[in-house]
Amino acid sequence: MTRRVSTARNIFLLIAVLGGAGARFAAWADVPQARTVDFDYEVLVEGIPEHTEELRIWFPYLSQTPYQEIQKVDIEPRENANISYDKTYHNKILNYRIASPGNSSLKFNARYRVKRSEYSNRRVSSRTFLSEEDSRKYLQADRLVTISPGIKTMAKTITQGKTTTTAKARAIYDYVFQNVSYDKTIPGWGNGDTERVCSLKAGNCTDFHSLFISLARACGIPAKFVMGVPLSNGKKEGEISGYHCWAEFYDEQSGWVPVDISEAWKNKSRYEYYFGAIGADRLEISVGRDIVLEPNAGREPLNYFFFPYVEVDGKKFLQVKTLFRFKDVNTRKEVSQL
Repeated sequence: MTRRVSTARNIFLLIAVLGGAGARFAAWADVPQARTVDFDYEVLVEGIPEHTEELRIWFPYLSQTPYQEIQKVDIEPRENANISYDKTYHNKILNYRIASPGNSSLKFNARYRVKRSEYSNRRVSSRTFLSEEDSRKYLQADRLVTISPGIKTMAKTITQGKTTTTAKARAIYDYVFQNVSYDKTIPGWGNGDTERVCSLKAGNCTDFHSLFISLARACGIPAKFVMGVPLSNGKKEGEISGYHCWAEFYDEQSGWVPVDISEAWKNKSRYEYYFGAIGADRLEISVGRDIVLEPNAGREPLNYFFFPYVEVDGKKFLQVKTLFRFKDVNTRKEVSQL
């Protein structure tokens, strides 16, 4: 009888413990710890003029990070393929210089096998040393990610009474979440223009996180813009319609801390989760704004680096299509290493 009571008591205690922990883990329950996918980045350049002397193209080449393992890569065509890096953020760039292409259309494809892990500042310390150069870089304004007097005043008001970096960042996160709507019906969305977001209080992920970064930098908190692609949690394969971006801020005690305010806005049950964590449901494509492509011949910096940039005889060429696809990996034929 005593043994039965003891067993029942233990079961009751276990249920109580799990119940108490439920709220803490609920937000993580549907987020894969890690995910391996084949990802295709395909570019089709059409309508190339008959007498073109030179075609040049630049597009992102996925980089290895602590949360993103590039296992295999296959590039087509391999001829004329070169890897370069932008000098500010060191993003990898796949680029081609093709003399007298001779075809009206050209296709380029980079196929990756990538293992993506959850990036959570809560689970494991991601503390990294931030150099003075990087600190300056992630504190200065970008062309559209401004730090105007109005932004400084707003940041001071939002963070009033907060004494730690994380507390200030959380106050900014809360403010953006509560005051900006995910809305792509108003023209001008998607440029990541802080002043526009302040005025209209609407936009997409680029706009949400541009405002967050501006406010963080105005408080002296280094913050960076991260561009990527979303991987559907409800599908094992399919086309990807476009990009998704998020932000990270730097805390001396914790290192880089991810935030995804627009996803929290769309799924409010994940509001707590997305301050300090992002799931394995995305791939990182590039970091930063005002990207200067390399090799460079004096062209204007790109607002952000996700889509390909093409030139025909030194002039920007717009007849370009992209296709992004992914497929979860179980047992698949090996892909050659570049």
